[in-house]
Amino acid sequence: MFKQALFVSLALTISLAGCSQTRLRAQTARNNVPLSATDADQWRIRWDRSDDFNGNEVDWKKWNKSPENFGAWVWDNENNVAVSGGVLQITMRRLPTPVAKGGRPPTPYTSGMLKSHVTGSYGYYEARLKGAPLFPGVCPSFWLYSKIDDSIVTAGQTRYSEVDIVELTQRGDRVAGNERIADCNLHAILANGKPGMPGREWHRPNDERFKAEQANESRLPFDPRDDFHTYGCEVTPETITWYIDGKPIGQKQNRYWHREMNVALSLGLRPPYSTYTVKGFVPSDVEGNDEFPTTMKVDYVRVWDRVK
Repeated sequence: MFKQALFVSLALTISLAGCSQTRLRAQTARNNVPLSATDADQWRIRWDRSDDFNGNEVDWKKWNKSPENFGAWVWDNENNVAVSGGVLQITMRRLPTPVAKGGRPPTPYTSGMLKSHVTGSYGYYEARLKGAPLFPGVCPSFWLYSKIDDSIVTAGQTRYSEVDIVELTQRGDRVAGNERIADCNLHAILANGKPGMPGREWHRPNDERFKAEQANESRLPFDPRDDFHTYGCEVTPETITWYIDGKPIGQKQNRYWHREMNVALSLGLRPPYSTYTVKGFVPSDVEGNDEFPTTMKVDYVRVWDRVK
């Protein structure tokens, strides 16, 4: 396992000069390995969860058009997800009239999310994306998550696995520099011996009990809203390692992240336009019509298996 000091050093030395965006370009059929790959590495691309977004519309054979709703906003891929010029665009909007969907409270906010039909656990996951202009208020995200299996009752077994490859600009204040914080975290639900929802034991990265083994905060040497950068993560049975522009910035032991997970690209709502409660994010009573719509962009997303 890498030593923490190494990651601190690497995080501080990632620079625009050393990793110029003019040299970073979208993956192609001739360049189909992770940005961090070495000559000794052997990879097999998984096109069932990869997309270069080269057409004029989303390939809904790969992506779920109507993912489940769970936040202070509604997923509306019909109106908020588009492909143009080889780039995926995901937009958050504030509507004049609140909408309700999936039994959740009405909200004026709608956004978009690509969630893969096909699942997997181990492999290398990489996306080249540009953050949304609005800060604070939205969180461009590239992540993996599983179903919650409440039929698992044995205490200590994993009901839910989530790997946040990157969450950008999600700090809820205007402190200078906070727009450069990237969160690369882990979430899990373990069974506590009880059946159903009462049996869920959340392990969250912002809980002091779990920060050491689940939280990675990286202060970027660039503003992620200004240009495209590449965010990656390798998940193995033993470890989870995060990369930014091909450089490792953190690693954790893989204790609970073995479940089959979907690949997701999404734009979520954050303070001041939402508030986090024990039931998740709920919309805040804040005017923001002049701030919306706002859009994140994705050049590509790719998934590889390491060839033994």
